Amino acid sequence: MRHKLHLLIWCVAGGIGAFACLNFYSQSRAPLYKKFEVQWRDDVQLLEASQRLPKPWFNVKDLEIIGGTPETKDWLRRIHVPLTTKPDGLFHLEVLVVAWEEDGKRGALVQYNLVDIKSGNNIWELGRTFILAKPPTKDWKATLEELL
Repeated sequence: MRHKLHLLIWCVAGGIGAFACLNFYSQSRAPLYKKFEVQWRDDVQLLEASQRLPKPWFNVKDLEIIGGTPETKDWLRRIHVPLTTKPDGLFHLEVLVVAWEEDGKRGALVQYNLVDIKSGNNIWELGRTFILAKPPTKDWKATLEELL
């Protein structure tokens, strides 16, 4: 009986380990729009849990999502936007999404503008930057050759 329990524990541990490895591998190989979707969703959850957002954030009637580049327009057609609205809300949320690349690093910028529908005034804004891909690192042989 004791051996069966040990075997069961090892099988469960192996399954959890395999799941974690597969999840990490699939995330690292995912297309940029999928990486963006996951990071954006996690960031919105983090912001909302932080209790640092203004109260109107939770009273948005409508969203205007703007893809600032052709690439982000394509991303927005493929992903689930992690923002919610209320039919009786008093505010409009404009969201600009722009893909960028610098020195081989790929990312996205999300700019939020919260507008009072009644007055048309912008009452709050926030920009968030996401790193989606870093340039490939050199292997140890190339690094060693550079040092020599």
